[in-house]
Amino acid sequence: MKLSLNIEKKHILPLILIFLPIFYGYYLCFCNETYLGSVYTVEDGPIEWLTVVALMSSCILWIVRVVKLRKKKSLLFLALMLGVAAVFFFGAGEEISWGQRLFGIEPSEFFKHNNSQREMNIHNLVLGGKKINKIIFGTFLGICVSFYLLILPVLYRYSSKIKNYISKLAIPVPRNIFILSQIFLFALISTCPSPKKGELLEYGTTWIFFLICLWPLNDDLYKSD
Repeated sequence: MKLSLNIEKKHILPLILIFLPIFYGYYLCFCNETYLGSVYTVEDGPIEWLTVVALMSSCILWIVRVVKLRKKKSLLFLALMLGVAAVFFFGAGEEISWGQRLFGIEPSEFFKHNNSQREMNIHNLVLGGKKINKIIFGTFLGICVSFYLLILPVLYRYSSKIKNYISKLAIPVPRNIFILSQIFLFALISTCPSPKKGELLEYGTTWIFFLICLWPLNDDLYKSD
């Protein structure tokens, strides 16, 4: 059964659960910023670990699909799905600095001198006075996400050639409800005055993208029967 805007009932509860921690964090932005920064969004805090769970869940989802479809899809299709799984795995590893704090690993001299937080990750590197996080994981990633959410779905719906190309490349097309959820998330977080608002945006985005991967508009691509 579907509601308005082609929203399926199964989409509603996960979105509510995703946004509850965001609304709480938004409340903290104005009412208890100290707790927000020192507990809620701190390194190895609840928001960071929920983000890691989202990234690893997406990784596992794509690996499961590869296993199920290994005899029914082309090598290119399977390789691209593995590539997506690898991207999510990389994101999860970066989020926890590849277990540095978890296992008490001492970072190498390279990371001590070139990482703004002295951590074993790439996104906090500063090379030539320029922050990798701002260039690659900020500007470039923002452009890619904007194209993916706003342009790709339109091309998919109105261009048969693009639709076939997307199908060959195993690209999941986002549903309107998830696009609107991401836009709402960005608009909400942009009004938060705290410098830690980026952690809330990251958390929400990773979970919305998990839902996009789980229930894409073109979900027939990933069915094994």
